[in-house]
Amino acid sequence: MSENESNEGYVVEGNLAQMTRGWLLIYSVTGGRMLYTALAANARELELGQTYVPPIRSLKNSFAIAKNSLNGLRLQPLEQAESWDGVVDREVNVVSLKKGNEYVVRIKMTGRSRGRSHVETHNLFRLEFDPPQDFNAHAWKTQYIDSQWASGDDAVAEPDMTLLDQCLSVSPYWEDTEYDATLFANIYGQLLREFREVAISVDQNMLRDKIIKVLRDDLGGLPFRSGQGAFFLPRIGDGSDQLETLENYSNLLQTFGTTNALVGNPSDNNWLGANGRPRDWHRPRTNLRIMGYIDNDRQLNYIRQDIETNLSREIAEYQHQLLQVADGFNEDKVEDFEKKLDSIQTKREDLSNRLKNLTSMLGGEVNINTTPYADISEGLQTRAEGIRAVRSSIANRLANLSTIE
Repeated sequence: MSENESNEGYVVEGNLAQMTRGWLLIYSVTGGRMLYTALAANARELELGQTYVPPIRSLKNSFAIAKNSLNGLRLQPLEQAESWDGVVDREVNVVSLKKGNEYVVRIKMTGRSRGRSHVETHNLFRLEFDPPQDFNAHAWKTQYIDSQWASGDDAVAEPDMTLLDQCLSVSPYWEDTEYDATLFANIYGQLLREFREVAISVDQNMLRDKIIKVLRDDLGGLPFRSGQGAFFLPRIGDGSDQLETLENYSNLLQTFGTTNALVGNPSDNNWLGANGRPRDWHRPRTNLRIMGYIDNDRQLNYIRQDIETNLSREIAEYQHQLLQVADGFNEDKVEDFEKKLDSIQTKREDLSNRLKNLTSMLGGEVNINTTPYADISEGLQTRAEGIRAVRSSIANRLANLSTIE
């Protein structure tokens, strides 16, 4: 490397672990989903543990996602209908009655009536997540996940998939509501198929959240460009073990990307989809790009500045969250309050661990703002004084949690 090149610094790809200060990790996640079984099997082949694969959703949340497949569903137009002039377009709308548990399926009708444009909606069905009393939804989810990882004498059988059918209830909106039996069967069938798949799949939102957790918490990465899918992972030792893990994780994410990519010979496929819009043939795939970072003062200073900004923001957000928890103190529910403080303490420990040794890892002084903002500081002090009259030990703990070293 020439003297001029050494003053610039750059990123590289390849097995240059011992040459690098660390790695810039740039990830992207595109839409789609993949069966948990397939993603877990690929992780095992790559010798990656369960922590690298997002857990499946709870069955209740899976139902809430599955019902979205009905929203906007186009139905066969009516050529004639009473009180309507001409053809009536119809589509399905799903509206919440009790979020996460109960929804109403409506038919939205659009056309002309009495010589003017007109829209009507009719409530047809109720959709409910209503598992049998003897069914433990959490245990079902846990058993499904364990069945993909336990082996040998500890092997766990997959749970009965038909039990999922018993968790959904579809009924007429009112007992005397008239409905089309065929339409009823079609809506229920589509909802059930979607629910069965969502319940045992990983989608792009789940994967994105897991990537952030793996890079930050499991691998010790530091956010490099907030909101832009980039982390900086400082090298530990010769870096060979870190690089091997990163490469395996990158291959796992590529599996998700390949599964959800549009592929095919252009001459045999259409650029436009059924809706008349271009299909996203050339969108970026889900991946993790690993770029070794060569030591250089100016470039490392860029990294330090970004990390200073991001960690300072996280600490301020933590202190604000602590104030919100403190505002909820109730002397009649001290035990519940202490549980909330336990959760806050875990977050504080995570932030403290990430602050340690930053200077040595990044090759220069890192200035992180740990001082609470004036309004937060005043609020915490006021709240601690009020709590001290009831429980001095809790007030002392609150004061300790407000500081991060």
